[in-house]
Amino acid sequence: MKKSELTRAKLITAVSNLLNKGKKISVASISKEAKTAYGTFYRYFNNLDEIHAATMIQIVVDVAEKLEQQLKKEKSNLFKVYYAWYVAIDLFKGDYMANWLIDNPSSINDAWVLTQPMTSQWLQNAISDKEEPELTADNLRHFKMAQTYIFWTYQNALRELLKGRKSIHVYTDLMNSVNLMNLPSETNKKYLKKVANYIS
Repeated sequence: MKKSELTRAKLITAVSNLLNKGKKISVASISKEAKTAYGTFYRYFNNLDEIHAATMIQIVVDVAEKLEQQLKKEKSNLFKVYYAWYVAIDLFKGDYMANWLIDNPSSINDAWVLTQPMTSQWLQNAISDKEEPELTADNLRHFKMAQTYIFWTYQNALRELLKGRKSIHVYTDLMNSVNLMNLPSETNKKYLKKVANYIS
């Protein structure tokens, strides 16, 4: 990695660290956390919104990689898809991050697009393995189409989290109202229950 890439990565990591610590995000706090000069920030980003967007993408990519490792031994690919969406709901529940994403919805949409190949492949594998008798290629087509729309409902999920509702309740409401894979109601409920049991 080039020095310029390393410096940019340090700035993004600094934002992520500050968020985890619940600290205020400013050019000064980012520079201090990254141990870089104040002016260095503006060589890589024009403003705070730009670095926030880059941080969102990095967080989602990192979580997706960890998720693949975490679920490596999980036999049900369909469960992996359901659980990944729970993680997506739970990921940005902090007040600062949730409020920023509500004001900047395109940033999280750009990040979620990067996870589509992973979740689509899981669903493709579930279809190939005939995990559920009703699973067909039509479910995969529906899933790819529905994801484009569900990204925008994510803003409402964030608002519900800001009201103090638990991630699992917000997730269950979302997955019941938007049947991502066009599965029968009983099948959908079965996997939602599996997710609830997995995280408890």
